[in-house]
Amino acid sequence: MNILMLTSEFSPATGGIGTYAREMAAAASALGARVTVIAPDYDRGDELDDKAFSFRTRRFHGGLHSMRDMPKKIFLARDVVNAENYDILHAADWPFFIPVALSRGRTSARVIMTLHGSEINETQTFLKRLAIGACNVFGGRTEIAANSAYTRDLFRQRFDVKPHKINAIPLGVSEFWFGERKSRSATRAQYDIPDDNVVLITVSRLTRRKGHSITAAAIGTLEPAIRKRLTWLIVGPDGEAEYIEALEGDLKSADCDIRRLGVLADTEIRNLYGACDFFCLTGVPDPSGRVEGFGLVYLEAAAASLPSVATRVGGVADAVLADLTGLLVEPTVPEVAGALRTMIEMPELRAQLAPAALDRARQLSWKRCAAQTYSLPLD
Repeated sequence: MNILMLTSEFSPATGGIGTYAREMAAAASALGARVTVIAPDYDRGDELDDKAFSFRTRRFHGGLHSMRDMPKKIFLARDVVNAENYDILHAADWPFFIPVALSRGRTSARVIMTLHGSEINETQTFLKRLAIGACNVFGGRTEIAANSAYTRDLFRQRFDVKPHKINAIPLGVSEFWFGERKSRSATRAQYDIPDDNVVLITVSRLTRRKGHSITAAAIGTLEPAIRKRLTWLIVGPDGEAEYIEALEGDLKSADCDIRRLGVLADTEIRNLYGACDFFCLTGVPDPSGRVEGFGLVYLEAAAASLPSVATRVGGVADAVLADLTGLLVEPTVPEVAGALRTMIEMPELRAQLAPAALDRARQLSWKRCAAQTYSLPLD
């Protein structure tokens, strides 16, 4: 099988779509497919070393998508589709939906477009809806792969597409996150964390919709005795400047041991997971329309047997199974506080949820995701 994937986000850029494109290409390659990825060079050209990948890459000049890039992407898609015979033409994210749709007539390949969540709301402006309709983006033989049941249902609410054309295919977890890590005691000693403290960890960009402020406010309502034996590790880059300024005050008000660790290498994050007791990410609805289409980071933590405290936002319920792999609550301070208190005070519950979280992570491999998306045999 010969697969052509086009993506507007890819390594070395970080983020969910870039991870999806890289892992899907690697998984399909491992399952025997020939894969070519068309991706931006982020103005780094010869600095990029793609030889380590098990698939072919072709870089085009550019970075993160802007609408002014659309004409260039349309011509790019036309040229690469004509380059050889492909069995599958895959637009891995929405900036390539229109270019791929306009190239459908040049190939007999299956056409697949992947939805990640936020783009469904972001394409509801008049001009974008007009362009999508004029290009018949979701018509013809186009197949839609949604990253969760939530994303599938949101898409069907916004677009009149027949149910058989869209499938919910949950994302996968890289084998990396199951890999060897430092011992719990060694990592705790490295970060000077008391052995008897309960440690929760949050890994995400510090942006409003990720809900760090709700977690901080919830911690602030807990009894002093609980807060005294709690350590919260926060990993990730800063988001909006005004939000970070407000968050600093929220963290100070929480009055417990909180460590902002910034951006860390994945290897170090994996070590930290092994030193923690549970994962916590309490997303909130975002008026901008951005949504958590799935929540891959919950499963990456689950690969270290960490149960989660999470909120019912977007597609998170597909990643965290309520009362099986974690506690899933409404995005309010009292609800989050109750879940935190339960997780902190009930080590037997954490022990019960941990193996189920690990099992869930093992079930959702990238090979399984690629096999379902491309109809490849799963070895």
